[in-house]
Amino acid sequence: MSSGPGWRALAGVGAFLLALAVALLVDATNLPPPQAVGVGPTAAMRVVSVLLIVLSAGHFVAAWKARGVPFTPGEKANRVALAWVFGGLVGLIVWLQVGGGFILGATWLFAATATAFGQPLRIKAPLIGLVLALLVYAFFTQVLTLSLPAGPLERALFGG
Repeated sequence: MSSGPGWRALAGVGAFLLALAVALLVDATNLPPPQAVGVGPTAAMRVVSVLLIVLSAGHFVAAWKARGVPFTPGEKANRVALAWVFGGLVGLIVWLQVGGGFILGATWLFAATATAFGQPLRIKAPLIGLVLALLVYAFFTQVLTLSLPAGPLERALFGG
């Protein structure tokens, strides 16, 4: 007996991930090439596509292995955890729409997701989220020269 997802669910997620990877690859081919020597915006999309293909293959393998195992439904979804993650996503979207910038929005998303996974909402999770958001913002804007939504904090730290 398996209490995890059934083989149909695993295969469905694998198919969705594969379709998403193909859509990203098609979009990457439609973008213009980089203007100068270096990494352009298509590089990140291709890396994400490859990772999605690997995840898709893993789901297909898990579905193949689970196809003969009888399925019993597991525990119900944790609605409070789902609400924290959904609230984090909504908060990020709203924060970006009002011009708050990527770093603080991503920090909120990280803290909300950490809370959903059982981390108490104290200083530790937002601090880790802030450091990661700063690193991601710096990498995308300074190394890859891509633009992310900038707010007052990003303008103060990175100019522009």
